[in-house]
Amino acid sequence: MKVKLFFAALILSGFLVYCNTGCTDSREKVIKEGKELAHVYCASCHAFPDPAMLNKIAWSDVLPKIAELMRVDAYYNPFDISGPEGDQPATRAAKDQLFPYEKWEKIVKYYMATAPVNQPARIKELPPVETGLKNFAIHSLYNKVDIPFTTMVKMDTVRRRILFADGNAQELFISDTRLKVIDSFRVFTGATDINLEKNPAPVISMGILKPSDGKLGKLALALKGKDPVIIIDSLQRPVHSSYADLNGDQKEDIVISEFGFRHGALAWFENVGKDHYEKHLLRDLPGATRTEVFDFNLDGKPDIIALMAQADEGIFIYYNEGNGKFREERVLQFSPEYGSNYFQLVDFNGDGLMDILATNGDNADYSMVLKAFHGIRIFLNDGTNHFTEKTFLPVYGVQKAVPADIDNDGDMDIVSISFFPDYEKHPEESFVVWENTGNSNFRRFTFEGVTDGRWITLDVGDMDRDGDQDIILGNAVMKFGKVPAALMEKWNMHSPSVVLLENTMINN
Repeated sequence: MKVKLFFAALILSGFLVYCNTGCTDSREKVIKEGKELAHVYCASCHAFPDPAMLNKIAWSDVLPKIAELMRVDAYYNPFDISGPEGDQPATRAAKDQLFPYEKWEKIVKYYMATAPVNQPARIKELPPVETGLKNFAIHSLYNKVDIPFTTMVKMDTVRRRILFADGNAQELFISDTRLKVIDSFRVFTGATDINLEKNPAPVISMGILKPSDGKLGKLALALKGKDPVIIIDSLQRPVHSSYADLNGDQKEDIVISEFGFRHGALAWFENVGKDHYEKHLLRDLPGATRTEVFDFNLDGKPDIIALMAQADEGIFIYYNEGNGKFREERVLQFSPEYGSNYFQLVDFNGDGLMDILATNGDNADYSMVLKAFHGIRIFLNDGTNHFTEKTFLPVYGVQKAVPADIDNDGDMDIVSISFFPDYEKHPEESFVVWENTGNSNFRRFTFEGVTDGRWITLDVGDMDRDGDQDIILGNAVMKFGKVPAALMEKWNMHSPSVVLLENTMINN
């Protein structure tokens, strides 16, 4: 901790002294060299991080962590579990493997000289969010756990029930369509995904709630009255799974996103029979968040599309070349400051092609400032699986956005949650229904009790099979970012595990 504080102070004090005594041609030379070095070294691992995206104070918080990750001489400590080696066994790198401080100092001066003093604001403000959801009945579930940490919500539209998991309870709860809990199953810590097409259902569990590189995650079957039965063990903080026969052997394989921390992977697990799976890496890096299986090139073989959301952020298609081989193609690249956290395939404009709806709003990092570039983005497919941004909807700290026709008018609306909204000025942005009014325009709506919880997960579906789309929200009480004390006190005293927004349009 002392090293981090010293390093942050060094950045600020060094910059101020430098500006007071060296604002000359020499200063410009060093900044130019720093820019060149940043483009060489920073952009070698991910998209170039533009200094203009964060203010000077934010960069002073971020740069020390980058120094650790880059193994900058004198600041690299692999034995710090929050450092570049995570909580894995480590030995210190040799001197010649460390990044020279002299180069790093020039990069720092470039960022501190060119970053803005104030955090950039939104270029365009949208009309206010309207309070009141027409044709929705609101149901809340309280007192299932003392302080909710809901890690998963899921609508079972076949059996007309709702499932949710709490990271502190190690239980998967099942409720009816009015949120009356009717059953529960044991699961491992941090359940985040479930395959309801299977019985018994496979559940992905992180194994640990905090960021970690420990191989504690599992894919396991949830069984009535019994401990879960492990299918795949020793996963690094897995968060999502997809299922398909990927190699044409008539056995269902599994794609697992191991988000990890400093280490992780995107991999597919080949079903080799007798309940055994063989792991095949697709991308040996942390940040795998979500996948979908879809035949993008119409060759009859299932391809994989994935979001990677750590450092080298982007969306990748893995084209199936047969015999268990995949060819990686990046289709979208995002800056490492973006905080990418969700995507979904959807034909948004009705042209028969799969487009991408994506969110970037993760703010649980070292620069918890409001970021104007956080929001929902719609990328349209040109017919050759090249995607171009068509729509940007600004949302501070957006966590997830799901496309759905909420008002049954035939076009695609959006439901979004934010875990890091501007709670002081715009708390209503923590949940929004975006009503599509055409030409990339939307009206925004929320409900009266939007601040009753801190929404970390959601699902949308016809929960009661009455022909309209319902919404379920999961609440996690966590003190991250700038949250008013009164809200934290309210959540800690009494807040729901889940809230159901029941669409009553058809019944009305």
